[in-house]
Amino acid sequence: MRSVRFPHLPPLDSLVAFEAAAEHESFARAGEELFLTASAVAYQVKKLETTLGFSLFARHGKGVSLTPQGQELFTQVKITLRTFEQDVERIRHEKQAPVKLATQHAIAQLWLHRRLGDYQHLFPEHELEITAVSTISGQPEETDLALAYFQHDPGSKWQKLWCETLVPVCAPGYQASSPVFFQDMHWHDDWRFWREDKRFAMVNSRLRRSSLYTLLLQSVLDGQGVMVGRLSLLEGYLARGELVFWPDAHINSVESGGYYLYCSPSCREHAVANHFVKWLVEQESRPEAAL
Repeated sequence: MRSVRFPHLPPLDSLVAFEAAAEHESFARAGEELFLTASAVAYQVKKLETTLGFSLFARHGKGVSLTPQGQELFTQVKITLRTFEQDVERIRHEKQAPVKLATQHAIAQLWLHRRLGDYQHLFPEHELEITAVSTISGQPEETDLALAYFQHDPGSKWQKLWCETLVPVCAPGYQASSPVFFQDMHWHDDWRFWREDKRFAMVNSRLRRSSLYTLLLQSVLDGQGVMVGRLSLLEGYLARGELVFWPDAHINSVESGGYYLYCSPSCREHAVANHFVKWLVEQESRPEAAL
């Protein structure tokens, strides 16, 4: 029976039977592959020939052989069926495999964490796999997406989402004649922007380093010193009054670097990845304090 929706297409069962018979030039061998009898394959082929209005095989004592029209159709059907099978497998794989996002520890904990909760609440069927790392290169490997801070533009494969603003911060009421200055080891020498200010004369002698920005943040929240705050990551703490500018509200802030998003070529046709990318881009306009 022809499809009402696609009246000019032959039945799929007949096309499959024809493809197998043409591949083997034998109804019997095609039947063995498809778990059908040779007569059942012959019936499907005859039905296809009737539908098309021309012969696909020449029958003879030794078996069957393709006619010129049969050979032309066989080439097209084989390509079409193989392509369709590959597309189905690709879609099945994409549905099952989670979208992989690599990002730096501080971004994952201070920017992405709460926003990601909103996303997974709204779209629970979208599977995501988040990997937090210390550093990300300009050529990410083994990930679908990457979100990272760079002081300089990492190249055309990255989309800039927002700029970063730096300013020294501390816990409210922090006072020290010899303040402790904290520095993230992976994010350059952020204190260089204030070294000409005499209030920062002791930075070199009182500098404490760590590879974890969030560890430094906890030390500052505990009133142990001062750190260079990245406003896009700490705006919630500042809005709630858990952090303040140091030494006072008049300290100059500095724009330095920005956050970039990488999308691998392999996931550009991935529906969930594209949806998540669009959502990530939209988050830049949402202040942390409102979350």
